[in-house]
Amino acid sequence: MTSQLVDVNISKKFSKMDVLNDISFTVQENEFLVIVGPTGCGKTTLGNILAGIEKPTTGHVRIRGEEIDPHIHNISYVFQEPSCIPWYTMIQDVTMGLTIRGDDKTKSVARGKEVLKLVDMVGFEDYYPWQISGGMKQRVAIARAYATNPDFLIMDEPFGHLDAQTRYLMQIEIMRIWGQEKKTVVFITNNIEEGVYLASRIIVLSKLPARVKAEYKVDLPRPRDLTSPEFLKARAEITKECEVVE
Repeated sequence: MTSQLVDVNISKKFSKMDVLNDISFTVQENEFLVIVGPTGCGKTTLGNILAGIEKPTTGHVRIRGEEIDPHIHNISYVFQEPSCIPWYTMIQDVTMGLTIRGDDKTKSVARGKEVLKLVDMVGFEDYYPWQISGGMKQRVAIARAYATNPDFLIMDEPFGHLDAQTRYLMQIEIMRIWGQEKKTVVFITNNIEEGVYLASRIIVLSKLPARVKAEYKVDLPRPRDLTSPEFLKARAEITKECEVVE
């Protein structure tokens, strides 16, 4: 029996523009929740509010009953674009959060090697970003996010810029990692097939101003077969709700 970790009830305006309109949902411990919606509907704004980077205009985001605060709560964020520091090696990059936190250097390096192994990047500890591919940079971003052992992990379209083959391989990888680590994840995407492949549960957002349009529990066995009738049926139902032309 899982327990509730995050409670969300927010609205957001920029000047006179309504972006998020009475968005309300919860996230359970160890859940892989996917948020899908059309491009430009405010998904990244929602991700920033969930991470405590931005404040809602009204409402709250609470983690275990407390107002979310990145200075207090252990939250990690994987962004849309590769975010490796150009002058950092891979081991320096993934341990950056631990260094900022003031952790012991020897223990930080050991943890860095552990999470690089988790994303299948053993042997690349001393490489720089210019020496690795885009897919590998996102592996490093994921390793960095896991390094601090977060309570709550937000991923904002982390595979959107990758080619189709690399994206599919990264989806397989993130499921492998989640299966091992069982962290609480909110994964934001506008790719419905990706959402159905990854999610324990899917929340569908409407066009701007975004509201919660539908919610689906994805009760398909893992690893998921993208060609199975059950998978195709779920994808079709969610596509219809998303108001997205694929």
